[in-house]
Amino acid sequence: MSAPPPTAANQAPAWHARLARQLKAIDRDPGLAAACRRGCNTEPLDVLDMHGPLSYVLEGDEDTPLADYVPPWRREEVCAAAHYTLALYACHRQSATAPVHRYGVTLGEAVRRLQAAMPSKGGAATRFRAALSADTTDELTSHLRFLVSLLRTYSIALDYVALADALAAWQHPARRNGLRRRWGMEFRRTPPKTSAADSSTASPQE
Repeated sequence: MSAPPPTAANQAPAWHARLARQLKAIDRDPGLAAACRRGCNTEPLDVLDMHGPLSYVLEGDEDTPLADYVPPWRREEVCAAAHYTLALYACHRQSATAPVHRYGVTLGEAVRRLQAAMPSKGGAATRFRAALSADTTDELTSHLRFLVSLLRTYSIALDYVALADALAAWQHPARRNGLRRRWGMEFRRTPPKTSAADSSTASPQE
């Protein structure tokens, strides 16, 4: 599924596109993928080989205008969100035969698909509720590591750019509560009926 064209109302921050490029870089570079997998169990900036990708997400390259840098007051939260997102993505895509980043598949929707796929229906829901109850980004990502391992097992994709945006927002109580409500509704909603042909033609975000 391709991303919708940006408008004045839904213009994404420039770091979203830079993060998406780093997801593609992980696909191409086994060494970077291995470094990012190590980031799953570390704090942001603890893995030296992740500094380059994280710096690119924050500031781009020499041709990036200053206006597109992540502003100073958001750098810490965006850096942490990018670190955990790259790490989770690298773990998710390991040995995967299909793309694992798919535009528009939120965490709530992905876990709903996971619950439908698992023989034990309560496991995914229990871990999802625990994730929603997290009050810190570190606590949330500890639950996400388990959920992502299950998503990998059942070949279910996730929108990793949207996840990064959510992780960056999680430390702000009002935005955290909004995400909890939205993810919870997406987890519980009745999925639309689609044909096998429709589902097979979906493509990952460019």
